[in-house]
Amino acid sequence: MPERGFLLTALLLGGALLGASRPSEAGSDDLRDPFVFGPREGAVRQTGPSLIGILWDTTRPLAMVGDEMVGVGDTVAGWTVVQIQEGALVIRRDDRQEVITPGTALPPD
Repeated sequence: MPERGFLLTALLLGGALLGASRPSEAGSDDLRDPFVFGPREGAVRQTGPSLIGILWDTTRPLAMVGDEMVGVGDTVAGWTVVQIQEGALVIRRDDRQEVITPGTALPPD
């Protein structure tokens, strides 16, 4: 008889999980299928690497840009790192200077 209890529990749990995984009618356009990989249709593709995060240190701060770890004076995607702040990266190319925050892509050429 314990097998029937287990079966009933499994059926109830499975039904609850199936019900929870169904998108609601309202706002279902905002949800995406977790089993479909890649960007959404109509998504804007970033052309350059983006600032992933900053490893803050008062003596030698570092920034993760794309798949590179950079410091002040390093060059990434044609830009020179001028300054690394606690919440931003300052880069320069020629006479142009930009402030990049985490999650933002470096400007194109």
